[in-house]
Amino acid sequence: MKFRIKTSRRVRAAGSIMEIWPTGNYIEHMPKGTAQHRIGQHFHNVGNRLGQSLTAYEQLKHEG
Repeated sequence: MKFRIKTSRRVRAAGSIMEIWPTGNYIEHMPKGTAQHRIGQHFHNVGNRLGQSLTAYEQLKHEG
C-alpha cells in the first residue's frame, strides 16, 4: 500500500511538470525591439487612446 501511494504521487508530480513544460519556442513570445522603443510605443498608444476618449467626451457633452 505504501509503495503504491509513493508511486501515485510521483506520477502526479511528473504530470504537473508536463503541464507547464513548453510546447513551443518561447522566443516567439519575447518582446521585440529595445526597451526604449517599447516604452515609446506604449506612450504613443496611451496618447492615441486618450485623444479618442477626449473626442468622445466632447461629442457627448455637446449632445447632452
